[in-house]
Amino acid sequence: LNNNVIYTANYNYSLKKNNKYSSFKFLLTGEQAFNQLLFVSNYRTIKIYYEEKAIWDNRYVIEIDDKKYFCYSIEDGYIRHLPIYYGDTQIGESLKSNAVVDRKDEYRCYLKEGHEGLSDGIMALLLYLDRSEYSSSYLVVREYRLEKIKTYNKTNKYYDKEWVKNNFGDEYYKKVESDVAMIKDKLHHPIQATKEQLNSMNKQEKKTMSAILAGPWIFIGVGVIVFLLILVALLAS
Repeated sequence: LNNNVIYTANYNYSLKKNNKYSSFKFLLTGEQAFNQLLFVSNYRTIKIYYEEKAIWDNRYVIEIDDKKYFCYSIEDGYIRHLPIYYGDTQIGESLKSNAVVDRKDEYRCYLKEGHEGLSDGIMALLLYLDRSEYSSSYLVVREYRLEKIKTYNKTNKYYDKEWVKNNFGDEYYKKVESDVAMIKDKLHHPIQATKEQLNSMNKQEKKTMSAILAGPWIFIGVGVIVFLLILVALLAS
């Protein structure tokens, strides 16, 4: 911000170094942390990690100084929900749309009044998820991707379908519905969608994509020619 570094990240941070040597340690110890990152500023330390408590019972943890916030991941159709708890109380939720246009993963965050101090922790969590689970290339290319996913595990008990709507309204849900309808229409017209993708590329990218698309047809064409030559040779003999 204003050319000042607010946070630095330590990507080699590990709370318990022996965690990585035993993938199922939680079966004996009751919990185990994985894939931990550390975000440090002059006034705060944020730890983000994935915690296994039991089979099909896991969560993400935002640890800010001496406080822990637990985030549970639930897929419900075209939206991924990340309800955020402090103790037994839900104080926030992040939504991730599974309707993706031009590789732009979109997140929407909601936080109840009085918990504004968690906002940096939520941003750190979403950066963590975007890089570790969605393999973002940060290359913008005209394309459409749509996934409909449902999850069923022990974390579902932390999911209140109406929490965001009751506390913040349904604006984002309507936006996702609109995006889904648009992408379905695009996917029903693959030729037009492919033209859009090609038109969004520069000259070199167009040449590469054209070569990729033409490759199978060239292979098939060569195969047909060879087959016909063999057939003609057999008939002539």
